[in-house]
Amino acid sequence: MRKIVLSLFAAFIACSAWAQDNMEAFRHFSVGAEVGLHGFGVELAMPVQKHLVIKAGYNWAPAGDLLRTDLVLDTKDLREAQEQYTAVTTQEFEHKFGDEAIINAGLGLNLTNFKAMINWYPFAFGRFYVAGGVYYTPSSKQNDPFLKVSGNTTENDWEALKELNSKYPGQEKELALTIGDEKYPVIEKDGCGYMQADFRMDPLKYYLGLGLGRCIPNKIIGMQMEAGAMIYHNSILYCQDKQVGSITDAAEGLDNDAKEILEYVDKYPIYPQITLRLSFRAL
Repeated sequence: MRKIVLSLFAAFIACSAWAQDNMEAFRHFSVGAEVGLHGFGVELAMPVQKHLVIKAGYNWAPAGDLLRTDLVLDTKDLREAQEQYTAVTTQEFEHKFGDEAIINAGLGLNLTNFKAMINWYPFAFGRFYVAGGVYYTPSSKQNDPFLKVSGNTTENDWEALKELNSKYPGQEKELALTIGDEKYPVIEKDGCGYMQADFRMDPLKYYLGLGLGRCIPNKIIGMQMEAGAMIYHNSILYCQDKQVGSITDAAEGLDNDAKEILEYVDKYPIYPQITLRLSFRAL
């Protein structure tokens, strides 16, 4: 690991040495490819004067879960209903409840955004810059929450619920996740029970960062390193499309890692970013 870090640092120093000292407004531009905590990205950059560069780009992250966590559903009343029915009718259930039903859920992030940025170089011949701008989630992705926890019940628990309700027509019972004093019923999806909790926010986010390296390399290629934070607002937690009153209560039912993530995004409305970027001079 140490050798990898030293190699990246050496490559950064070497590429920075190619940075141009004079940027002519609207006469040059570069194409950049980046990777970081926000996923992958591409961007175009153009100087508007010696100290300022404007940029536009697009970021995305590979689909997949950051981690897995368990959602615990209390099923004691459902188990007791099965036992009472069996006691009266002597009919056994093929699928039986325990005291709890476990949904093994995946936790994922939606990091798809367009971006518009300005890099300000306080020193005309320097490589240090301050970055600021906005991220915007495209309309096609606005229904995808920033943070999503979702998963399915086991086949046994869902079949047990259907079997129990067939015995009590008109008095259907439900599997539900309890958060505080509220219950959020499991719904059917693809022939099984499905539960989803979303952490949503406004599509417009702000960004501030600090970096090293030129946007417009003097030769063919240059390298930048940047650290910053995406700032979001109006964040709301939903469970099964119903707003959750207490995020603290919601976090209590999760594993430690997922609990810490949910409490963090609620308490601190920032998403940290560390970015490595290669810039290719196009003109």
